[in-house]
Amino acid sequence: MENIKTIAVIGAADKRNFAVLRELSERYQMLLFDKNPKALADIYDSLLASNHNSNIEKMSCATDASWEADIIILSGFCINDEEVVRKVKKVATAKIIIIMENDDEFTKSINSQVSFDLIFPHSKIVEIINLNADERVEKEFLLEGHDSYALDRVSNILERMGFNTYVSQLN
Repeated sequence: MENIKTIAVIGAADKRNFAVLRELSERYQMLLFDKNPKALADIYDSLLASNHNSNIEKMSCATDASWEADIIILSGFCINDEEVVRKVKKVATAKIIIIMENDDEFTKSINSQVSFDLIFPHSKIVEIINLNADERVEKEFLLEGHDSYALDRVSNILERMGFNTYVSQLN
């Protein structure tokens, strides 16, 4: 198995994913990008406040963050932002791309128009749907994708952090 060292989070300011980002920041180098500099600074400060030893960097460019990462997470607004998706696509070849969606975004995402597998044909796509809207409830995630290696890798990462995953491999 490959050694994952760096994770880029594109759309990092989506606060609904803070619990996952906090756990990831304790284990991996994180490169955070968001179009909203104030919201990015807030998430960055919150992550550092919860773990002063975190190796987190704010990035001003989605392409640079994605280029340096082993895994790319697309979250929040960027799921539907064609410009950001195009920038990530330039450097995403052969990487695992996690599409982190919440219930209310799932049906509105670009995925309802075109599959992320078609947008990123040379990447391994794993869509993660947060099954719990309540922050106080233990997190459960549905993972969907075509690539069994990527699904196993992402499931293992989340389960090591204490989250429950349900995996659905699509044909």
